[in-house]
Amino acid sequence: GGDSGESPTAVRADAVAGSSGGGAPASAAPAPVRTSSVVQPVASYDQELLVAVRKFNLKPRDGVQYLQLRGFLSAEPGDIAAFLHETKGLSKRKLGDYLGERGERHAELLSAYVRRFDFAGLSFVGAIRAFLSPFRLPGEAQKIDRIMCEFASHFVSQAPGVFSSADTAYVLGFSVIMLNTDAHSVQIKAKNRMSKADFVRNNRGIDSGADLPAELLSAVYDDIQTDEIRTGMSHDDMGEAELLEFFRQGSTFRKFNHARLAADRHHSCRLWVVADELRYQNLAARGKKEKAIPLGLIETVLLGPASEVFRRNGVRAESSDGAACFSLVCGGRTLDLQALTPEEYGIWTHYFQQVVER
Repeated sequence: GGDSGESPTAVRADAVAGSSGGGAPASAAPAPVRTSSVVQPVASYDQELLVAVRKFNLKPRDGVQYLQLRGFLSAEPGDIAAFLHETKGLSKRKLGDYLGERGERHAELLSAYVRRFDFAGLSFVGAIRAFLSPFRLPGEAQKIDRIMCEFASHFVSQAPGVFSSADTAYVLGFSVIMLNTDAHSVQIKAKNRMSKADFVRNNRGIDSGADLPAELLSAVYDDIQTDEIRTGMSHDDMGEAELLEFFRQGSTFRKFNHARLAADRHHSCRLWVVADELRYQNLAARGKKEKAIPLGLIETVLLGPASEVFRRNGVRAESSDGAACFSLVCGGRTLDLQALTPEEYGIWTHYFQQVVER
């Protein structure tokens, strides 16, 4: 093991190499005609594109500028938008952050990017799903606002008559994102989730003072309840460098107790990876030392509340507290965890499964 300040490259890179930003081959539209001769490229466009994607996944502006300096991409917003929309292997999280940046040039780029989507014939939720599929919404509220403003404007231009104005699509878009979080977050108990009546009531008068048809809002609610819109990050959204840093920084979980007479069923626990070790620490008890498990000792990953410890604590797969649970089997014992978000559950379980397979 090393100390916790070790470089992120010390994390098991072989278990993250399958990510789209790192190991997947990048591809885009047919190679464009060079737009300048700032630097005469020696490598092929495909080779240059691989370099650009890696640079983009670390710092988006560097990836774009790399292709521009190599003469494969112009500074026109439409050309950059085409690159962002068509190139495979770009980090979805980095793409969302880049699209939401402020400034006149970025506003033109965002507008050009959004207008590459065809929403004709799609329902409102269907359009949101199509729109959010290639990237992840950034965490900064102002960036989300800019992105959703452009979405709303483009949707009403392609679906005339659905709403009285783009403002309606904008407000309902945010309402849908909030409903999606409310319906699918493991941190919200079932009894506290928004009902259909709540959703309809919250959206009264948003269409230039008038109510939207009840059947439209009912259909939106049912669609989201049935099928979550993935707005957070997943393993495949992140480049290799991002994943290495993610595992080095770690995440907070609920760790379920083995002891039958424990006062609480679970406590907060931080997990992170250093070199070839999984480390974890009890956050609920001051002074508790961190523990370590060699990654090579993890025998299997149990998805869901499938272990004896979960059974003993009354956690069932069909219950609301059974979401995002998994167990690591090590030497006949289990480490029984619940992720705080579906995204973290997906990233960590994917990683542990790759560790076991390798």
